[in-house]
Amino acid sequence: MKSPGDSLRLFYALWPDEDIRKRLVALQSQVNGRKVIPENLHMTLAFLGQQSRGLLPVLHQVMDELPFNAMTLEINRFGYFQKPQVAWAGPSSASQALLDLQGSLMEKLVQFNVPLKAAAGFKPHITLARDATAPAVADAQSIVWQVRRIALIASTSTPGGVSYVSLRERLTG
Repeated sequence: MKSPGDSLRLFYALWPDEDIRKRLVALQSQVNGRKVIPENLHMTLAFLGQQSRGLLPVLHQVMDELPFNAMTLEINRFGYFQKPQVAWAGPSSASQALLDLQGSLMEKLVQFNVPLKAAAGFKPHITLARDATAPAVADAQSIVWQVRRIALIASTSTPGGVSYVSLRERLTG
């Protein structure tokens, strides 16, 4: 019988630096709801859900083999996901570099037989608040993000909220 410690709730994400994180926090003031703590702000590329700890070497290899180059993202729109009541910020249109990175990641995960749930499609966003109402405006003050870090993150629910731990990171110049 497996114990809860045998698996981890995992996702791959683009991880902002401190300057971008501070600018994202400023955007949070324009949305209502339970704000995501600053250190948890990120852009998810692939949510893996509960995965066996034994899969970690494969997931590290996926990251190591992923074609990842620095890219520029413009975060300039607010959005809202009705069902989970999430207010978010993201690009008004996804760059080809971002779409290519996310597509390559999904291909690698399939290639390495990583069990995935069917996804509804990639909608690049950064969750700003949960239990939120729709933002009053669509346009956000533009943040130009020079993306240089991708990470494999473990998510743990605690009484104080969600805690994220980076298990593997890759930086690009």
